[in-house]
Amino acid sequence: MSAAPARAPRTFVPSAPRPTPAWRPRLSVVPSPRPARSLVPYLLLCAAILSAALLGALLLNTHMAAAAYEIHDQQVALSRLDEAEASLRAQVEEAGAPATLQRRAAELGMVPAQGLRFIRLADGALLGAGEAG
Repeated sequence: MSAAPARAPRTFVPSAPRPTPAWRPRLSVVPSPRPARSLVPYLLLCAAILSAALLGALLLNTHMAAAAYEIHDQQVALSRLDEAEASLRAQVEEAGAPATLQRRAAELGMVPAQGLRFIRLADGALLGAGEAG
């Protein structure tokens, strides 16, 4: 057996040139598409806005609760002051009652006035019990 090929090598015979069509599309260089932007900055912005909104709502709610406690404390203090005022008014009315005034005057050694007289300012005449003016 020999190392020669069993067939003779094939030789390439060019055929007749192909006819080119009269119309050919124009080809141009197309720029490569831009690489897609990352979504990380957008997601971080959304997360920051959401966090700020939640934090704002939390702070507002906290301040409202603190204000509600302060209002409650002030209302309790106001009701105590109203009770104290009512008590003081009752004491003043009791002290100004005629029976209380008479008792206090007697304790101080005062006696009822006898023969009250009045001055008429128009002519300076004395009016009152005991004398005719």
